[in-house]
Amino acid sequence: MKLNRSYITPFISVVFLVVGLSGLLMFFHLFDGYTEVVHELLGIFFVVCAVFHIMLNWKALKIHFKKNVFIPAGLTVAVVSTLFIVQQQVNPKVDTILLERIIKGPIDDVFKVLRVDSAEAVKRLQANGISIVGAKTIEEIWINNDADPEEVIDLITE
Repeated sequence: MKLNRSYITPFISVVFLVVGLSGLLMFFHLFDGYTEVVHELLGIFFVVCAVFHIMLNWKALKIHFKKNVFIPAGLTVAVVSTLFIVQQQVNPKVDTILLERIIKGPIDDVFKVLRVDSAEAVKRLQANGISIVGAKTIEEIWINNDADPEEVIDLITE
């Protein structure tokens, strides 16, 4: 299939709308848990579509480059993004604080807070080749086992 505007334009338009809408839903915490996966996965697809869109429209984009409109736009986006990152570091969101405290808290306390049967969680971890021996926190579990943090948390909360 040849790269064609009649395919790329509808895809990039619809995916843009869905990624934008899911971003707004996430911002306002509506349908949490459902929107994040849609936003992330379609965000990746949006990048792919954007690359194809740029390839198809390269001649027109070169005209904009000559007008020097990309430099101020790029600088503005870089500054705003940096400000968001700094703001998040100075005033982290509640879920960031809670997750940080959970992964660094004593394992027994974390199991209680998460309402998880510790014996069952240990069995699930061991069944997947993950040991809690010598670990005092969830973070230490994945570090000691060279495991994926998300996998460890999923196994614990299953």
